Amino acid sequence: MKGRAWLQLQTSYESAPVALCLIDRERRYVLINAKFASILGRTSEDIVGRSVDEFPPLAAAAADLAQALAGAPMADRELHVPDTGRTLRISAEIVRDARGAVSGLSIALVDMTERTRIAGALDRAEQRASYALRTAGQWIWELDIPSNHVTRSLHWKEVLGYQPGESLVPDEELAWQIVHPSDRAGADRALRRVLRGERKTFEATYRILHKNGRWLWILSRGAVVEHAPDGAPLRFLATSVDITRQKQIEEELAATVRQRRSLEQELIRANRRLTALSEMDSLTELPNRRKFDKVLEREFRRTRRNQPSIALMMIDVDHFKNFNDLYGHQAGDECLRSVAEALRQTVQRSGDIVTRYGGEEFAAVLTETDEVGAIEVAGRMLAGVRTLAHPHAGSPDNVVTVSIGLTTFSLDASGQPPTPQHLLRAADRALYAAKEAGRNRIAAGRIDGDGTIRITVSPERTGGVVAVLPAREVPKFPV
Repeated sequence: MKGRAWLQLQTSYESAPVALCLIDRERRYVLINAKFASILGRTSEDIVGRSVDEFPPLAAAAADLAQALAGAPMADRELHVPDTGRTLRISAEIVRDARGAVSGLSIALVDMTERTRIAGALDRAEQRASYALRTAGQWIWELDIPSNHVTRSLHWKEVLGYQPGESLVPDEELAWQIVHPSDRAGADRALRRVLRGERKTFEATYRILHKNGRWLWILSRGAVVEHAPDGAPLRFLATSVDITRQKQIEEELAATVRQRRSLEQELIRANRRLTALSEMDSLTELPNRRKFDKVLEREFRRTRRNQPSIALMMIDVDHFKNFNDLYGHQAGDECLRSVAEALRQTVQRSGDIVTRYGGEEFAAVLTETDEVGAIEVAGRMLAGVRTLAHPHAGSPDNVVTVSIGLTTFSLDASGQPPTPQHLLRAADRALYAAKEAGRNRIAAGRIDGDGTIRITVSPERTGGVVAVLPAREVPKFPV
């Protein structure tokens, strides 16, 4: 092959974008271009006429080239150039002469170094991603929307305890077919909202059956990644991750919170019971002095804010020392219980309270009650205790009776308002006046603006107050 044809061949070799060479039947270099010479690191003059066995990288493919010259097909293969780290892909085509006989091989070398590096990097990245997905119990899945068929990353069945070839359910490649029947509708609704464009991203939580029979909780997130020219969604890409442990932790936390709330409620109830017990008189089961002080203070403050009126009563069992001396302390306790119940029955409104103040003395706070109303309630108390007809040989009435001193307070009164202690003192002095006047009666004490307590006492020992004695002054106290 000389002359014009040879010149054309040389020209085409030199202008080729890849490394080219021509070898004869004895595997000697006949023609090379500059790119090929550069790969071998020699000049054309050093290479032409010498055997391929003398230089890498073709020396490594000498056997394949010999078979190709003998007529066997030669598949493309990769060659690695020693000391350079380069990777070359070799392709060979048979060259025939005018009679059709094999005269040599035309060989092309393509530098694959960068492509191999990139492919290796991609392989390593894919391996790392696959490992990360596998260890995280996660997989990637893709939905072909028109066909409703799903393809998943290879290791997805490992998360569920299956081998790659094992089948979970019939038609497992259909969307939601592997999902718990109760969860399919919810997951499908979430996907439809994304496909209709109502939401940009998809998120759904559902269950998938593990091979061991447990239901795993799965969280999936994804989005549409491809649309048709008319805007219709074509391809949907998502990830799924096993969140069973997270669900268990959430359930355990919720159970702990419920238990804590239950314990808190029980503690509140126990504190209320303890408070109730601490504010109750064990003998009469009436509120005790502690409760009385709290109620009086509370209602006094409320009166000063809202201007209602309150009435305070001090109630004492008449001749009770004589009763104990005559009948004994056990009978005295029973007497106090009976009197307590009679007093309780006369107070019906929720805001009113009767308490045991101490010993044989009781106290009552009546909310939004003026003096007229307080005297009416006090009269019912006197009558209720007398109705018990509890024998008392040490009393002029031969039955157990009580005496009552009361006072009222409202902001309508002139002068500087008193304190709860002033009210107590006024009611206590009124009680003393009722006893001094003969017992089994009612006395009402009023605090004037200058601090003087004026007391009126019922003239009858029946409890029905129809008239009062003229007020008498009791020594003043500071207001």
